Amino acid sequence: MLKEIRFENILNYLKNNDIAEIEKMSKDLKISLTTLRRDLSELEIENKIVKLHGGAKLVKEKLISEDFLENKLQTNVEEKKQLAQIANRKIKANTTLFLDAGSNPYFLAKIIDPSLNLTIVTNSIINVQELVKNGHQKIYLLGGKFTDVTGAILGYEAIEALKNYAFDLSFVGVNAVDDQGNVYTTSSDHAQIKIEIIKHSSKAFGLADSSKLHSKSFYKFTTIKDLEIIS
Repeated sequence: MLKEIRFENILNYLKNNDIAEIEKMSKDLKISLTTLRRDLSELEIENKIVKLHGGAKLVKEKLISEDFLENKLQTNVEEKKQLAQIANRKIKANTTLFLDAGSNPYFLAKIIDPSLNLTIVTNSIINVQELVKNGHQKIYLLGGKFTDVTGAILGYEAIEALKNYAFDLSFVGVNAVDDQGNVYTTSSDHAQIKIEIIKHSSKAFGLADSSKLHSKSFYKFTTIKDLEIIS
């Protein structure tokens, strides 16, 4: 049996059993104990299951609600810095970028090299502050309604302004990514901005630390087909 099929069978089995004993799973799925233990170890590395003593259980998707930006800037900081380093390596000189609001794009804004001669558009005041502090010259801030919870600029004016841009790269904040590859944010207002950013980008990346994975939120705005997730 192909590994991919075994993985699918194991995950489906665990969906129907809160906690499954490994020996019973082996018999029911007709997978040898040695192979099953190896498969469960791989699935645990992928954060899809949790191995227990003599058993296993599924990692269930979380439902993520919005939190204040100042709180998100204090959580998973080291991981967000690592994500920023990965994203930063994708940026080439003399290109046009969009940096979304949110804690993950903010940590990227802190480290982008000003000598790359970039044109940067954002809907986040704190992104602008970091970019100016680091010496970037060509920075554009979208107009629109300021949202104090997320620090984002949203609304009709921002969406209309985005229609005039063509971005080489964009880095989009996401609130959740589920196991089917759907990508979520917490409101339709945030979603409409992100949809427009992706639409006007040659390549769009979503920045998602581990707290965003295996999760859902209020509003699905794209899938991993159109937004490559850096996690």
